[in-house]
Amino acid sequence: MNSLEKVLANHQRAVEEGHVSTGDLRYRSYAVSTLRGGVGKSTITFNLAYELSQQRPLLLADMCAQCNLTENLMRDQDPEVTVMETLQPILLGPAFGTAPSDASYRVSTYCDSFKTSKPSFLMPGNAELFAFPSMLYQQLQTAHAQKNISAVKSLLESLKTAMDREAAEKKAEGILIDTSPFYAGGTHLAWCAADAVIIPVRVDEHSLDSLELTLDLLDNPTKDFGVWNERAGGRSAPRVAAIVMTMVGSKSQLRATPDRASRMYIERAIEIAEKHASLFDYPDPADAFVVTDDFVSAGRISGAKSIPISKLKIGSFHSVEGKRLQVNSSAQRYQREIAYLVSIL
Repeated sequence: MNSLEKVLANHQRAVEEGHVSTGDLRYRSYAVSTLRGGVGKSTITFNLAYELSQQRPLLLADMCAQCNLTENLMRDQDPEVTVMETLQPILLGPAFGTAPSDASYRVSTYCDSFKTSKPSFLMPGNAELFAFPSMLYQQLQTAHAQKNISAVKSLLESLKTAMDREAAEKKAEGILIDTSPFYAGGTHLAWCAADAVIIPVRVDEHSLDSLELTLDLLDNPTKDFGVWNERAGGRSAPRVAAIVMTMVGSKSQLRATPDRASRMYIERAIEIAEKHASLFDYPDPADAFVVTDDFVSAGRISGAKSIPISKLKIGSFHSVEGKRLQVNSSAQRYQREIAYLVSIL
């Protein structure tokens, strides 16, 4: 069985039999990261937040300036404290105030779906994260010019330090970070804060290019991420916990088998991953691959109504942007794909 056949066989077992791997979560902290928008990252991140919160108390951080995760979890709220209020004093010094003593919000207060979860807390995002890269790299360049290795390390680990402190305060055992589709700034800090990354990859050419760029940035010591890790005294890169193929077509005549075009993109993504095998804990990077469908209406309902896909009831109706959408039987397939993703983490 070659790598593609292995990925497809795992997917078929997941959707037909509800197959999941066994064992505890392998890492304490994860960042969901991709350097391209429109790949289904927000849907995956929100659903992972819910699923992981069933297993352990969780601290979440929204490091994307679009604030999709914040909107899903704190819909229509305007939080006074965001990740910017937490990070600015660390990066810029006491002139910008002190870091808030309470930097997160209890998710179940704002999102009913989390009322049955383990205690979960969110450090909300902020649109000012769009300007964050210039702030961060100005401080990094100053510290590097002064040959202050400890200052460089402290800056790179500012998000990690803040989240570790907040997790201890809230007794959270796990951490999940949402990132933007841009490497600079918040995503860079998220990679420094996370033990492992989860990379969504849509089945198209641009997403394959993004996957190659992402893995090269993580793996190549001559690229920006590796250069700054070395300037910080030799930091290591996060592991790759999963590569999630998203919006996979299911037009094949074979049950639970992606169509021919999707299989071609999956195969090429596996080839890219194999070039960076050292980033994976699996002996075969193909074991880190998860195939997910184009969730279409289920994904829209999940995001618009802040209802995890695993809690959508087949046959129920929901009004989204003036349209009446129904959850059809394919939702069970999606639920099993998400369950399999969580199980390999």
